[in-house]
Parts: sequence; structure tokens; C-alpha cells
Amino acid sequence: MMRWILGILLVAALAVVGVWVYDQTRTVEIPEMKIPGRLAPAYVEIAETTGVPWSYLAAADEVDKGYKEVTPETIRKRAKRIQQISDLDRPGDQGAQKAIRQLFSKQKAEDILKLAESYAWAAAILEDATFPFSSNANVSYGDTWGASRSYGGDRTHEGTDIMAEKGTPIRSVSDGRVVSKGWNELGGWRLTVLDTDHPQISVYYAHLSKYKEGIDVGSKVKKGEVIGYVGDSGYGPEGTTGKFDPHLHLGIYVRESMLSFQREAINPYPLLKAWEEK
Repeated sequence: MMRWILGILLVAALAVVGVWVYDQTRTVEIPEMKIPGRLAPAYVEIAETTGVPWSYLAAADEVDKGYKEVTPETIRKRAKRIQQISDLDRPGDQGAQKAIRQLFSKQKAEDILKLAESYAWAAAILEDATFPFSSNANVSYGDTWGASRSYGGDRTHEGTDIMAEKGTPIRSVSDGRVVSKGWNELGGWRLTVLDTDHPQISVYYAHLSKYKEGIDVGSKVKKGEVIGYVGDSGYGPEGTTGKFDPHLHLGIYVRESMLSFQREAINPYPLLKAWEEK
């Protein structure tokens, strides 16, 4: 009897491992986020009210128009057209795919659908995450993605700088686990949080003045939980401050699979604009 029970447990364990290996080694194309931040809230709001996933709306505007002359009204008109063609009040993925194949040439439709699929990773973040500051915090930010930086050698900016008063509480944008903490010459006092629901995504918080008490490597954090405080640390040996105005540098990194060591940065700006509107 014991051998029979152990056999069943072994088979079950192997089945679980098989599913885990499939899920964790699955690769995805990581998109370069080109969605204008001013339009991000409109895509989210219109997707919620019409049932047309925002990734298809954005991909269609990107491939068809390069976002030129795109406004919330044109987005809404495209969503209504997709509803009409799909003959569904809330088309979802299948309805949107059907409509796009009818609205565009074969090649353009395939380009749109491929881009929309790759944006599914960002869609998960958009739907689940929260802005890293409370609604009453005095913050400002622009699209600093790709801007040049000279300290530490010529490089481009892989994130968004959110200006705020020193000591302003910083919140975790999602549920996760702290995987790195401590001093980094470029980032100063920094934290990296691995997303719980999407473990191929990590969020990087840099230039902190201090950490919330009890936050350490391995700590589990909840969405909206304070994890640290805005500062001006970095650009020098441990303890260096005052080289720039206080701000949070927020970066988002994605791995193609859990077995890949290569991380790709995506632009947080349109995501932040959408989170701020929620």
C-alpha cells in the first residue's frame, strides 16, 4: 500500500514539475513600449468600457498610424468599429482578432496581432499594478526613457525619474519579493522587487534615502505597501548623496523566460500614466 501511495505521489510530482518547466521556460517577445504616455489612460479606460483589450487598440494605432493624430476619440471610434464587426458588445481577444483581420490587409493585420500579443505582458502590469506614490503626494515626471547619461560612462536612461520631496514614502507597485537591496554606485540605496504573479518581471527602485524598517532581501511585499523613501543617493561610493535633486528612479525589467539571464528594460512611463489615473 505504501509503495502504491508513493507511486501516485511521484506521478503527481512529475506532472507538477512538467507544468512548471513549461511555464517557466516559455519565451515571449519583449516589446519596446512606444505608447505615448498621454494616451495610456485612454486606452485603459476605453478597454474597460468597450471590452476591446487595450493591447489591440494600441497595436492598431502603432502599426497603422505610428500614433500620429491619435486621440481618445479616435481610439473610441476604433473600439466601436471592432464591436460592430465582431457583433459583440464586449469582443475580448477573439472578437478583436476577427475584426482586425477584416479591417486591415493580411500583412498589417499579422503585424498588429503580433504586437498586441507581445504587449500582453504589459497588459498584465497595467491591470494589476498601482502608482508608486499615494494620491496626495506632490510628484512630477516626464518621459525620460532613453535620455543620455554620462556618469559611469555614456549610457541611456532605462527608467522614469519621478521627482518628489526627500522622504516621500514609496509604495511597491505590485505584490512581490525583494530580491536585491543595498548600495549601487549608479542607483544609490536601491531595491529590486520580483513580481509575484509575473515572476519574469522585476521592478527597480533607486536613489532611496532609506528603507522601510523590516524590508530586506527575501521580504514579501504587498501592492501599495511602503518599501522606502525618496532620496538623492548614488553617483559615488557608498553613502554619496546630493549629486542631483531627490527623486525615485523606477525601472521595469522583463526576462524572456525564467531560465534566461538576459533582462530587457521596458519604458515605465506609459504604465505610470495609466496607474496614476486609476
